[in-house]
Amino acid sequence: MKGFIKTTFAVIVGIFLSSFLLSMLGAFIVGAIVSSSNSSEPAQIDAQSILVLDITKPIREIGETDPFESLNSSFFPSNGARGLHDVLDIIDKATNDENIAGIYLKGGSFGGSLPMAVEIREALSKFKASDKFVYSYADGISETGYYVISEASRVYLNPIGNLELNGFSSEIMYFKDFFEKIGIKPEVFRVGKYKSAVEPFITDKMSDANREQISSYLNGLYDYYLVGVSASRGIDLETLRSISAEMKVRNAEDAVKFKLVDQLAYVDEVKEDLAKMLEIEESSDLSFINYSKYKDALDPRSRRKGEGKVVVLSAEGEIKYGKADGSENVITNKDLVPELNKLAEDEDVSAVVLRVNSPGGSALSSDLIWRAVQNLKKKKPVVASMSTYAASGGYYISMGCDKIVAYPNTITGSIGIFGLAFNPSDLMTKKLGLKTYTVSTGKFSNYQSLLDDFSKEDRAIIQQNVNEGYEVFTSKAAEGRNMSLDALLKVAQGRVWTGSQAYEVKLVDELGGYQKAIEVAAELAGLEEDNYKIKYLPGEKDMLQELLSSLETGSEAKIKEMVLGEYSSYVDGTMSWLESLKGVQARQPYYEVIEGFEMP
Repeated sequence: MKGFIKTTFAVIVGIFLSSFLLSMLGAFIVGAIVSSSNSSEPAQIDAQSILVLDITKPIREIGETDPFESLNSSFFPSNGARGLHDVLDIIDKATNDENIAGIYLKGGSFGGSLPMAVEIREALSKFKASDKFVYSYADGISETGYYVISEASRVYLNPIGNLELNGFSSEIMYFKDFFEKIGIKPEVFRVGKYKSAVEPFITDKMSDANREQISSYLNGLYDYYLVGVSASRGIDLETLRSISAEMKVRNAEDAVKFKLVDQLAYVDEVKEDLAKMLEIEESSDLSFINYSKYKDALDPRSRRKGEGKVVVLSAEGEIKYGKADGSENVITNKDLVPELNKLAEDEDVSAVVLRVNSPGGSALSSDLIWRAVQNLKKKKPVVASMSTYAASGGYYISMGCDKIVAYPNTITGSIGIFGLAFNPSDLMTKKLGLKTYTVSTGKFSNYQSLLDDFSKEDRAIIQQNVNEGYEVFTSKAAEGRNMSLDALLKVAQGRVWTGSQAYEVKLVDELGGYQKAIEVAAELAGLEEDNYKIKYLPGEKDMLQELLSSLETGSEAKIKEMVLGEYSSYVDGTMSWLESLKGVQARQPYYEVIEGFEMP
C-alpha cells in the first residue's frame, strides 16, 4: 500500500512539474513570437521574385494563425492549416504583382482535397495567363498532388522518385462477424435504399445498391480528374485513361516517357534552370519569397469599394448537437445558429455564402441549423457553397438556401436517415456473466436501455422516428429545391452523388467554387459587379491559443496514457466515434476512404 501511495504521489508531482514546465515553455514561445512580430515590417519584394508555395501544407476551409511561422526555426516547425480562400488570395495577389515573375510549387503531395485542388488549379491557370510561369519540383508525386502539379508550366521529378497514377479506390471494412464474436449486437434503423452507412454492421459483404452508387461516383470523380490532367498536359484522354488503368508509370523514367513529367532533375538543377530563364547568372541570386512572408507584403491590388458586403461563413466538420469543445473541427447548432442570426440582423451585410464542408451527423442539429438558414433567407439572399463534402446532414443545412453551388467533384446528396445503437446484452450476460434486473414504473421506462435486449415495441418506436425523420428531410428538400416530392424521392434514398451528377438531377444549381458562389450571392442581392466588399468568417483560428489550451488538459491526457499506454489514443477515438452516433443520424458513409480523394 505504501508503494502504491508513493508511486501515485510521484506521478502527481511529475505531472505538476511537467505542466509547469510546459506552461513556462508556452510563455517563452509567446514572448519570442511577440518580439518577432513587433520587429517585423511589410516584406519588400524584389523584381523577378519567385513565390514558393509548399502544396504539402494542410489546407482547410478555416485556416490557422501559426505563430511558429514568424520564428522560422527548425525547433518550432510550422504546421498550421492554411485557409483555402487565403491560398487563393495569395495567388491572385501574385498575379497582380509585377514583382512576382513566377510560382514555384514545392512538394508532391497535396494538403487539401481534390475539390479544393480545382480552385487552386484555376488560380494557377489565371496566373500563367498573365505571362508568368509556374514551375514544380517534387521528390515523389501523389495522385492528388499531380492534379495540381499538372497545371505547372514545367514539371520536374527527382530521378529516383515516382508518380502515382492508378485511379481511385474505396475500401470498406465490415464488422458483422467481429461484433458477433464479442457479443455485441448492432441495432440498426434506416430509411433509403442507398443509405449504406450502417451496412458494415449488419452484413459481411457489400450490397449491390452500395456497389452501384460507389462505382458511379468513383468513376465520375476520376473521369473529371483525367479530363483536367489531359487538358493541362496535352495528352489524349483515352491514352491517359490507359496509362492509369494499367498503371504504366512505375518509375521516374516512365513518368517522362508518358509525358506526365517534363524532366528528371535534382532541386539544384531546377534552380539553375530558373536562373537561366530569368537571365540571372547564379542560381544563388534567385529571389524566393515564401507564403507567410508574401502574405504580409504590400498588396498591389486596389481594394474593393461599394456599400454592399457579401459574407462567407464557413461551416466545416461533422455535425453535432450542442456546443463545440474547441478540440476538433465540428459544426454545432449552438455555435453556427447564433452566427446565422447575427448575420440576419446585420444591416451592413447584403448577402451570405454558407460554405459547407461536412459529411453530416446529428439530424436534430442539422434541422436547427436549417431553420436558422430559413430565418436568414427572409432578410437577405443565402447561397450554399459546397466544398469537399456536403452530404446527408451537410446537404440538409444547404438545401434551404436560395441557390446551391458545388464543385463538379464535390461529394453530396446522401439524403437519408439512420439510427444506430450497440446492444451489449450478450457480452454482459453470456461472456462476462453479468446480470441486470430492472424495476420500472411503466412499460417503456427502460426504453432503449443498452443493458437489456431491445423489445419489438422499442424497435418499432425507433424505426417510426427514423421514418418520420426521413419524411421531414425529403419534404424540406423538395420544398427547398422547388421539386415535387415524387421527383425528389427518386434522387434521395440515401444515394451519394458527385457535384456534376447532383447538377444533372437538380440537387444543385451551379457548378463552381468560392468565386462563383460569391457572384451568385451578389447578383441575388442586386450588387454591382466587383463593387462590394467580401468578408470571411469565422476568420483564422488562433493556433497558439489552442496549444496553450491543450497544455491545461495535458495532465488528464498523461494520466490516461499512463494507464492505457499505447492504446489510449484508440480508446479515445472509439469512444468519440460511438458518442457521435447517438440519436438519429443524417450522415454519409463515414467508413469510406476514397484513395486519392480525401484530405490527409
